This record gives sequence, C-alpha cells and structure tokens, in this order.
Amino acid sequence: MGAAISHYFIHCGTGVSAFSIPIFLFLTGLKIIFIKKKLLNNFYKSTIYKLLFFNVWLPIFFYVIIPNQGIFSGVFGFEIGNYLIHLFGKVGLYMLIFTSIIFYLIIVFHINISTLPIKNGIKKKTQNINKKIDTKLNFHNMKIVNQPNMNYDLDKNILHSILSKKKEYFSSIDLKTDLELESNKKKIIQILNYYNIEISELKANIGPTITLYEIYPKLGTRISKIKNLKNEIALNLSAISIRIIAPIPGKGSIGIEIPNYKRSPVYIKDILFSEESNKKSHKMELPISLGKTVFNEIFIIDLAKMPHLLIAGSTGQGKSVGLNVMIVFLLYKKNPEDIKFILIDPKKVELSVYKKISKSYFATLPNSIEPIITDLHKVKNILNSLCQEMDQRYAILEKHKVRNIKEYNNIIKYNKYHLPYIILIIDEFADLNINNNQKIEIYITRLAQLARAVGIHLIIATQRPSVDVITGLIKSNFTARIAFRVSSKIDSRTILDCTGAEQLIGKGDMFFSNKNELIRLQCPFIELSDLKKIVDFYGKNHKQNEYFFLPEPNMNE
Repeated sequence: MGAAISHYFIHCGTGVSAFSIPIFLFLTGLKIIFIKKKLLNNFYKSTIYKLLFFNVWLPIFFYVIIPNQGIFSGVFGFEIGNYLIHLFGKVGLYMLIFTSIIFYLIIVFHINISTLPIKNGIKKKTQNINKKIDTKLNFHNMKIVNQPNMNYDLDKNILHSILSKKKEYFSSIDLKTDLELESNKKKIIQILNYYNIEISELKANIGPTITLYEIYPKLGTRISKIKNLKNEIALNLSAISIRIIAPIPGKGSIGIEIPNYKRSPVYIKDILFSEESNKKSHKMELPISLGKTVFNEIFIIDLAKMPHLLIAGSTGQGKSVGLNVMIVFLLYKKNPEDIKFILIDPKKVELSVYKKISKSYFATLPNSIEPIITDLHKVKNILNSLCQEMDQRYAILEKHKVRNIKEYNNIIKYNKYHLPYIILIIDEFADLNINNNQKIEIYITRLAQLARAVGIHLIIATQRPSVDVITGLIKSNFTARIAFRVSSKIDSRTILDCTGAEQLIGKGDMFFSNKNELIRLQCPFIELSDLKKIVDFYGKNHKQNEYFFLPEPNMNE
C-alpha cells in the first residue's frame, strides 16, 4: 500500500517534492496538539509557505534541467513545464525560475537591497549629495529618521507569552463575599446611628486594594461629625487603617476607604493589552499608566501635559517597580525614533537592566562609556549638556516659528527630520542633592521651568521626601506628584501638601496628586524576570538604531 501511494505521489504527482507531504502532515499534527501555542502557529505558517513554493517550482525546475528523469519532476512538472515552455520558450522559463528564486531568497532571508554592492561612481555621487544636504541643514543633533524597513509595532503575541503567568484570579466574591460586605455596611450604619447621624444610602465599590464605602447623608448632616468618627469606625470594623474622604469630589457623598482582606494583584499584562488602555492612550504624546483606581478603572496620564513627575516613598513600598512600569509602558507605546531616555542611577543596580536597549532608546554624551549614569561626578555634565540641548531646540523652534515640539514635528514630518522626546529619570534624588547641592538644583530647576515646550521631561524619585531634598523651588515646578507609603505625616505633607500617605498599606498602594486633585491608585506589578525578557525583546528588535548624542557639556558653567 505504501509503495502504491508513493508511486502515485512521486510519478503521477509532483516528483521528488512529494517528500514534503509527510513533513506537512507531521507539522499539522503538532499544530492540532499544541493549538494554544501561538509561537508554533507562526512557525507552522512560514514552513507551509516554503513547502508550497518548493512543491510548485521544484518539479518544473527538474523538468527543465533533466527532462528525461521523470521521477524528479513527475506528471505535474512534465505538464506544467511543457505549458510554460509553450508560452515563454525555454529561455523565458529559465528567467522566470531564476527571478522567482531571487524573490524567494529576498523574502526568506530579509535581504535589504540598499546593502547590496553598487558602483563606486554612484556611491560617490550619493555621498556628495548627502554632504550638501547636511551643510545646508546645519542644525545641531537633528536626527535623520529613515523610514524603517521593519514594523516597530510590537509583536503582541510574543509579549503576551512573556508576560503570561500562572496567577490567581480574584473575583469580587473572592475578595469579600456579599455577606462580609453587608456585615461591614451594617457596622458602619450602626456606629453612625449611635452618634445620631442619619444617612439615606450606602454603596460599596470594591477596588484592587481597598473597598470604598460611599455614604449619602441626609440633608442637614454636618460632615465634620462623620470625619471625627474615624477611629471609632476603624475600631468597629477591625481595620488596619481607614481614610475618610469628605466629601468625594464631584459626588454628593462621603467616602470611607477600608483595606481589603485579600488584595487583588494588578499585573502589567492586564494594563498593556486592555482595550481601555488603548482607548485612553491613543491620543496622548507620552502615555504612562499608573495603575487602577478604587473603581477598577485604568488610570493613564500624559507626561507631556504634566509635564514632570515627582515620586517619593519609603524603601520597599514600590518606587522602583513603579519606575519600571512607566518605562515599559513608554517602550510599548512609542518607537525608538520618538523617545529617548537619560537614566541616572546612584544606586548602580536599580536601572542596570536597561543597558541592552541603550543604543536604541538612550540619549548620551558623545564620549560616554556607560549609557546609565552611576558616577555622581558625571551627573553635573549630563545635566549641563541637557540644558544646552534645550537651548538649541528653542533656537530651532524659533527658526521655524512654532511653539512646541509637537507642532515642529508635524511641520517637518515630510522632510524626515525629527526631534525625539527626552525623558530624564533620576532614581534617588537625595544622593545627588547631598553631593552637589547648588549646581544640581539649579540645573533641575531650569529644566523643570523651561524644558516642557521642547519635549524634555523629568521623572525624579526619592526615598527621603524631606524639606532639604525636595525644596520649595523644586516643588513649585513639579505639580504632578506620586506618594507611596511614607513613615510620617511630615513626609506626607512635604510631598503632597497634605497628610494621608503615612496611612497607605504599601506594596504599590499610592496617591497621585496633580493640581489639588488627590487620587488613590494601585500600581501594577512586574517581576524582574519578565522585565529582563521584555528588555531583551526590545534590544534584539531595534539593533539598527544609532545613539542619540547630546551636545558637549560647557565646563565653564
């Protein structure tokens, strides 16, 4: 039976290329068994396309080369070969086979035609033309953005597989059963009735970290009476700590925040790949996801409108994880041509994982050896250079008569000249302030005051939010602030201008403050192993990019 089938496929079919049929059946079986493996699906598709190409062209090729050996070409090669010779002739068929093989090699091996050797005369002419263009457009450090050969949209399937984890899913029933919710509601109503406070309605919103109970008091009830019962309510509910929002902004109710018995983790995967995240961030210039609110809504800000961010919190409360989430979200949303980072890491270990993407995503000094600044003596040079970059960008905007970097990039889009956004991230600002107090503060203040319009933004983190570190001059230019859990009310007032951060429950629980608006959020979590895989993914996919060099620092300043 095997001999009959093989005779049918080889002699009466496609000749030698019929050997690809068992390979096709084997791969199809694997695909059916591992149907959920998306990486296998991609391999399966590419292999099938290759087998299809050989099945069509190998019989024709063998018929043209050795027409007397029917075992190589089969009936298929004989019939199709005769038909093509009748149409194009033998020479035409040779050319057709040759060109199809060239196109196949270009597609399979991703051969770039621009890299093929060309004549010296043409090469010299193109170099001379490029030199003339460079002399006419003498703008310092304006990077020429070529149309990328590869698509910079991320392979969501690969990232999805990197971030997929075996994790527990907590429904609202798992966090607090209806019985527990009703029990807490009865306790709150009981303590309020004991102090003669009447309410008309009580609602509960279950968030990742806390549950918000909304109290709708009756007309004539004094809010201060409810605020003064904070300790009594915490005692009656056996809660670690509670926070009373009186009233909730935009609502006619008073909020009582109580920590959940079981916390529902917020993963970076749930933020990156959600439709809600895409809808909220698609019109933003520099979108950053800070986590989920108590109403389980994804909270995203536009750093270009903030325009800078100040982060404070005690050790181990989630600052470094928060910084990693911000960087990963920007990597996911923006191309290397649109964004550049300057990372200053006095601890030397917190941001070292990003060295693999330094060539594509970093802005650095021309003679710098290390892409991440860890030497405190070099911080002054990089900040000086960044101030010069800011001044030169302002000169470019003035020349083109535009007000900001967004308008400029829209104007020169068709000329392929582009200014990327630059984001300066300092992991521990207190260490810089201790060593070079005056100079560092002057540079930071100048950048915070002027750099917004030219696309330079600052993210500064510190674990010591004291008055000598976060001075009044810095605070006045950083209206957007994030506070993780701190040790005292004084630190909370320093960072937020109000108390409350000392009552946070840690592990990513934080406050976001912007223009007198205070929002409680749960920061997403990303494991270090996942972070390394993501950085490796971006490092491999953007190897062709070049460093973005800043101007030489002025040593006289």
